[in-house]
Amino acid sequence: MPAKKALSSLLALALFVLLIIWLASGDFLASETTAPEQSIQNKTNELMRVETQWVEAKLFNPVETLQGQLQPWQQVNLLAETSGRVTQLFAKEGQQVKQGSKLLQLAEDNRPAQLARLRAERANRAADLKAAERLQATNLVSENELLRLKSSLLQIEADLKAAELDLANTRPQAPFDGLLEKRHVELGEFVQAGKPLFTLLNINQLKAIAQIPQQKVASIQEDQPVTLELLDGRELTGKITLIASLANASTRTYQLEALVDNPKQLRLAGASVTLAIQRASLPAHYLSLARLSLDKQGRLGVKHVNDQQQVVFTPVELLSSDTNGAWLGGLPEKIQLITLGGGFVEPGDKVLPVLQESR
Repeated sequence: MPAKKALSSLLALALFVLLIIWLASGDFLASETTAPEQSIQNKTNELMRVETQWVEAKLFNPVETLQGQLQPWQQVNLLAETSGRVTQLFAKEGQQVKQGSKLLQLAEDNRPAQLARLRAERANRAADLKAAERLQATNLVSENELLRLKSSLLQIEADLKAAELDLANTRPQAPFDGLLEKRHVELGEFVQAGKPLFTLLNINQLKAIAQIPQQKVASIQEDQPVTLELLDGRELTGKITLIASLANASTRTYQLEALVDNPKQLRLAGASVTLAIQRASLPAHYLSLARLSLDKQGRLGVKHVNDQQQVVFTPVELLSSDTNGAWLGGLPEKIQLITLGGGFVEPGDKVLPVLQESR
C-alpha cells in the first residue's frame, strides 16, 4: 500500500507539472497570435513620409516669342494710267527716288493739241454764258437757254480736267520716297493702261509680321516694345502697331505687325525674324522640371501638401523654361512643395511631411 500511495503521488505531481506547462504554452501562443495583429494595425496607421520644401512666388517678366517675317513698310506696283510708247526712262533699278520725282516719259502724241483745243472751247463757252447773263436782265434770253449754256461750260471744264490728267499720266511720279526695286518696261515699249511699270519699296522702315495664338492675344497691346532677332544674331527694336481683330479661320491666330526703323536701309525685307515681346510682370514659381507631373486627365501640374497634411495636385501654366527649370503660373503664392516621394502618393492622401531646408 505505501508503494501504491507513493506512485499515485508521483503521477499527480507529473500531471500538475504537465498542466502548468500546458497553461504556460497557451499564454505564449495567445501572445504570438495577438502581437502580429497589433503590428498590422500600427503599419496601417503609419503615414507615408514625403520630403517637402516651402517655396514662394516671385515676380516674373514673361517674354512672348513669335516667329515672323520682315517686309517693307510700303510696297507698291506702279501701273500705267494711260497708254503710250516709252520715250524716256529717268530711274533705274536699285535707285533711291524722292516723292514726286518723274520716273519715265510716255509719248504725249496729240495730247497737248487736244488740251489747247479744250481750253479754247472753254473760253468760248464762258464768253457765251457771260453774254447771256447780261441779256437775261432785259429778258432777251430765256431761263432754259441760260441753263443750257451753264451746263455746256461745266461739260467742257470736265473734259479739260480729264485731258490735263491724261497728259500728266504720261509722266508717272514716285508716290513716296523709296527704292526702285524693279522696272517692268523697256525704252520704246508701248504700254497700255494697267500695265506694271515699277515696283517701289520703302525700306527706311520695316514691318515685322507674325501670328499670335488666340489664348495669348489678350496679353499683348499695341505700342508695346518688341525686340527682333535675325538669323545672324543681329537685333533690332520696334513697337507693335497693329493686332488684328479677326482670327485666321484656319489657324485661329491673330496677325500682329510691328514697326522697325531701318535708317541704314539694310537689305532685310523678306528675312525671317524672331519677335520677343515683353509682357506685364506677374507672380510665378521657378521650379525644377523634376517637380512637374501629370494627373489622370493629362494636365501638367505640381504636387504639394496643404494645412491638413493632404496631397494636393494643382494644374500649372508653363510660362517659360530653360535647362535648369521652368517658370510656372497658377499656383498659390506660397506652397509646401513635395520634393521627394511625390510619385508614391496621390491627391487626397494624408502624408507625414518632412520639411527640408530651402536650397
